[in-house]
Amino acid sequence: MNKVLIVDDEVRFLQSIEAGLASYRDRFNVITAINGREALEILKKEKIDLLVTDLRMPEMDGFSLLAHASVTYPFMPAIVMTAFATPEIEEKINMTGTAKLLEKPVEFDRLAEAILEGLQQEGKEGAVAGFSLANFLQLLSLEEKTCLLNVKNDRIDGYIYLEQGEIAAAVAGTIKGEEAFYLLLACENVRIIFKKLPQKKIARVINKPLMSLLMQGMSLIDEESHRLATTQPVANDPQPPPTDNTEDEEETTNQPINEGEIMSNLEETLNKMRDIEGFMAVGVFTPNGEMAAQVTTSNLKLAEIGSLANDVLLKAQKATDVMNVGRGQVVHIEAPKAHVIARCLNEADDFSQSQAGKAHIHLVLLLAKDANLAMGKIKLESIIHQVAESFR
Repeated sequence: MNKVLIVDDEVRFLQSIEAGLASYRDRFNVITAINGREALEILKKEKIDLLVTDLRMPEMDGFSLLAHASVTYPFMPAIVMTAFATPEIEEKINMTGTAKLLEKPVEFDRLAEAILEGLQQEGKEGAVAGFSLANFLQLLSLEEKTCLLNVKNDRIDGYIYLEQGEIAAAVAGTIKGEEAFYLLLACENVRIIFKKLPQKKIARVINKPLMSLLMQGMSLIDEESHRLATTQPVANDPQPPPTDNTEDEEETTNQPINEGEIMSNLEETLNKMRDIEGFMAVGVFTPNGEMAAQVTTSNLKLAEIGSLANDVLLKAQKATDVMNVGRGQVVHIEAPKAHVIARCLNEADDFSQSQAGKAHIHLVLLLAKDANLAMGKIKLESIIHQVAESFR
C-alpha cells in the first residue's frame, strides 16, 4: 500500500485532511507531521511514496524539507500546499508552472487527484521532489526568501544567492554572475541544499528579474540542444570530395528555399511546444491576423481564435502607445477553460510599422487551464526568434 506523508503545522487542518481522504484508504495510507523536522524523522523510519507539504512552518519550513528530500529521496514526488490571498499572488502561483502546487484551502478531491497522479510518477528520473531548479526558485521568489543555495550534481558544484526572492549572485567554479546562473540552470539531476548565510552580506551582481533570467536561460538551453542535435561528427558524416565546378556549386547554394520547405521548418519549430504540459495549440500569424502555420492537439479552430487574439493584441498595443509606456508585446487572456497568450515580435526600427527584411509576426499559444504556464511562456519566448528566421 502506498504511503503519503502530509506535513502542516495546523493540527486541525491535518485532521480534516485525514477525514477528507478516508475514502481513498484502498489506494493509499495517510501519515501526518506538524513540521519539517518531524517529517524527516518519519522519512527515516517509513518508506514514503509521496510528500505533501506546506511552505510556512516552524522549526523547519517546507523549502528546507523539499531541499533535503531532493538530496536524500531524489525520486520521491511532492506536492506543495500554500495559502495566498491576493489575486496578484494567485497569478504568480499560476506562473510557476508547477503542476504540483495547490492553493489552500485545499479541496479534498483535488488533493486526492494530485496525490494519485503523483504516485504514478514515483521513481521516474527527473521527479526530484516534483520540481526542477527553475520551479524551486520560483517558489522561493513567491515567498520573497533571502537564502543561499548550494546547487550541485556529479559534475558541477555552485551557489545561488537570493535576496527577497530575486537572484542577486551566482557562482559555479570560477564562473560568476549571470553566466554561472545559466550554467547551473542547465544542469540535470541537481541536488539543492540550503546553506547558512555568511555574516558579511553577499554583494549583488545580478540585477535582472527572476522571470527574465529563467526565460534567457531556457532560450540558451534550447539553442545548445539544437546545436548538439544538428552537429554531426566528421567521422560519421563523410562529405563528398570538393569539385572544380564552381558555377554548379553557386547555382545550388543560391537557390531560394521554396514555400514547402518554409512551412516544414515552421512546423518543426512549432512542434517544440508540444512537450509543454497542457499544450493545446500554437500558431504563427501575420500582423493582419492571417495564419501562416499551426500545430494543434485539439479540435479548436485556431485560425478563428488566433484572429480574435490578434485583434486583442493590436488594441492593447495601441492602448500602451496612448499611455506613453512603449508598445506592448504580450497579451495573456485567462479564460475558464484555457490560457490564450499572444506575443508580437517586430524587428523594425519603428515598432508601429513593418519593415522590409525585418520580421514582424504574432504567435498565439493556447494552453489548458491547469497547464505549465511558466514553461509555456519561456518556450514561446524561445521559439519566436527561431520562427522569425522564416519571415525576414
